[in-house]
Amino acid sequence: YLVLLPFLIHTDSPEKLCLQLSQLNESVTLSATLEYQGQNRSLIEDVVTDKDLFTCIPFSLPKSNRSSVALLTVRVQGQTLLFQSRKALLLQSSESLVFMQTDKPIYKPGQTVLFRIVALDKDFYPVDEKVELSFLLDPQRNRVYQWQGVELETGLTQLSFPLTSEPIQGSYKIIVQRSSSAQLEHSFSVEDFVLPKYEVLVKMPKMITIKDKELPVSVCGLYTYGKPVPGLVSVQVCRRFAHSASSCYGKEAEAVCE
Repeated sequence: YLVLLPFLIHTDSPEKLCLQLSQLNESVTLSATLEYQGQNRSLIEDVVTDKDLFTCIPFSLPKSNRSSVALLTVRVQGQTLLFQSRKALLLQSSESLVFMQTDKPIYKPGQTVLFRIVALDKDFYPVDEKVELSFLLDPQRNRVYQWQGVELETGLTQLSFPLTSEPIQGSYKIIVQRSSSAQLEHSFSVEDFVLPKYEVLVKMPKMITIKDKELPVSVCGLYTYGKPVPGLVSVQVCRRFAHSASSCYGKEAEAVCE
């Protein structure tokens, strides 16, 4: 016989126990019992008359706020056959996955901080959940904002708060307190920041001849941290003479800019 069941069972979530019996030569009684938290739950108890059997039994255990160990007992008994197996399983609450995100990592004084809270189940589907408490801590760990009993409809809620014109600068924390006592934190910074500096690099040959029909020029703008700078470039190429040329060159001796 073969028993298929996950070692980790999530409470308040659909699970499945699968059993396979092969090459039976007599009728047998098949039973499977799950013992947990002082209770005995019968998952199947049936008489099998077929030579081969494969069946799956869906079941679900009530939600629990703590992890525990369960015992699964599978028994196959006939007139001449007796198989019995007893295995330990881990029961764990099927908590949702909660994520938090701000619209940017750094804010300037007076700006509005936008953030969202997302809840997903173990299969990454949105799940409705209630967040008991959410609050904001400034760099001195003062609680400056607070939200209670926030409902996540279709697994999502969006919140915001304005910064004062002269806030304490530094690292702020948004803390989400869930009903299971687990906490989720997300940090962002408030500072008077300026746009990053950049440099422009121009590459071109030091000398060209009168036979060259084209002048290769490359212009590259890079921020100090290496990222490219998007923008438009205007290039002007001039031909100028250091001394007055001979009159035999005519207009070709004049300065030209293109």
